[in-house]
Amino acid sequence: MKCCIVIYDKVNLLSFAKIHDFFARKKLDFDVVSLRDSVVCEHEFRLFSPRHSESLYGYDIVALPDGMGALNLRYDDIFLSWIKSASNAKVKLAIDLGALIYAGAGFLEAKSAVIRGGYKNALGEYCSVSDAEFYKNEDIISMLDTPFAWQELEMVIDG
Repeated sequence: MKCCIVIYDKVNLLSFAKIHDFFARKKLDFDVVSLRDSVVCEHEFRLFSPRHSESLYGYDIVALPDGMGALNLRYDDIFLSWIKSASNAKVKLAIDLGALIYAGAGFLEAKSAVIRGGYKNALGEYCSVSDAEFYKNEDIISMLDTPFAWQELEMVIDG
């Protein structure tokens, strides 16, 4: 499986690291991608992306980490247009606030997703909100950063 982790301005570095660790432990082939050559995480560290400005077409799994930047990016037409190039991905994975980006891109229309407490109204503008920790809708998985959710993801990926 060919996978990628999308990084964006105000991404949560710990969330990124957890996805990176998960993919590495599973021995999945993955890239770190972004729309621009570098982004700044929530704590102002600059991250450089070896693959940027390229289509997300061809990836089997496209993972969006948690991050406060998702609150604004859900309205960014240029960024969302780039995210839409992942439409054929077999799995679109969102950790917590990452679900807002998929929602903004229209992938959650008439579906359900999960997000942490204080952001349910924001996600509710796009789709129904589940109280679960892990939710799978066809090709979209949204999850909270909990041990249970990571175990569920492992079962899905392992088939």
